[in-house]
Amino acid sequence: MEKAAKNDLKWLHRDEWAWAERYLQERANSLGSSAASIPRRRNPGYSGTVELIRFFEQHTAGLKLVERMKNALRQRRYRSPSNGKQACTFSLPNSTVKKLRRLAAAPGQTETSIVTELIDGLHSLTQEQQTKAKQLKEAAQSEQKAAKQTNAMLKRQLDVAMKHLERHVELLVMWESSMETNPPPFDGDEADARREVEKRMKGVKRSLNFIAFEHDVVSERLI
Repeated sequence: MEKAAKNDLKWLHRDEWAWAERYLQERANSLGSSAASIPRRRNPGYSGTVELIRFFEQHTAGLKLVERMKNALRQRRYRSPSNGKQACTFSLPNSTVKKLRRLAAAPGQTETSIVTELIDGLHSLTQEQQTKAKQLKEAAQSEQKAAKQTNAMLKRQLDVAMKHLERHVELLVMWESSMETNPPPFDGDEADARREVEKRMKGVKRSLNFIAFEHDVVSERLI
């Protein structure tokens, strides 16, 4: 590993020397002065790049080039994925760009921060909408399931009621057939007959209520 020199630059990281040297070499020819004459004999690596920077800082044009390089280096670090950020390039309508710049003119605001807040806000809103949609879907499914269970219960109650009715009709037909004539006039006690009817109907109602009770128990277990 290359040892740190006393003249290390505080603003240049030791893993950035290759980028800095390439930046200076690519732009040195455009200076049009003695600053463009890069020394041939230099130490390789970070220390050599520091020497090159010190050389350019001796000339006005070279010093300006070093300052431009510092700005470019800051942008490079800012856009580096390791910095938790990534550069994005997209086109916006001129009217939108003007609005964005007016918003960014407010204290503590930048174009980047405004766009970031808008995207984050839209992302949060989308997540909330997705959560609500999921909840509505689950609620609809629960209602459909409950409706199917209720329909099943009513069908069972109807089946039981029809079986009781079928049995009583069967007994009536058998009685009428045994008489071999139309039903004779009733000469018994109507109150006794009514009590017997109520007694038998209570049995039918108990069967229907038991089915409803079973349905409620099953529904509570599913909640």
